[in-house]
Amino acid sequence: MLNLEKVKSELEKHGYKYENNILCGHTKSKVKWVLPAGIVNITAFEQATSYLFGYSEKGINLFPVRGDWDIADNLYISWDEIDSFRMKNGLLENEMVIETKSIKIEMKINKVVANNGWIKENMSYLKAKNYFYNRNLNFLHSKKE
Repeated sequence: MLNLEKVKSELEKHGYKYENNILCGHTKSKVKWVLPAGIVNITAFEQATSYLFGYSEKGINLFPVRGDWDIADNLYISWDEIDSFRMKNGLLENEMVIETKSIKIEMKINKVVANNGWIKENMSYLKAKNYFYNRNLNFLHSKKE
């Protein structure tokens, strides 16, 4: 079950400090196949993988999770490597698209998760810090020089 204590504990195992900079989400679901069956269509979706996302001034960490929100690994992408970063506002979820020279990552970010008010608080904190809303990569690169 997702809860803040579990998240902090898992992040600590990977040497990542929790500073109201974590959100959760999943891969974007895609239709695998559709089988027309009379008046009803049967649709199969690719299985979504859950993630924790860590945002900082240096970059983004993607932590794939398994089972009971145990972190499986860590993918770090520095802002310097990111060519395009977009966060599209949705009703229940935001859509995050990260593009580098070699990869394009499309994820869904949960805005709210039942019994986990810290997610909404973190979303507000990150928005106030401008970690992902209106992210101007040229500004970031010149700021670091």
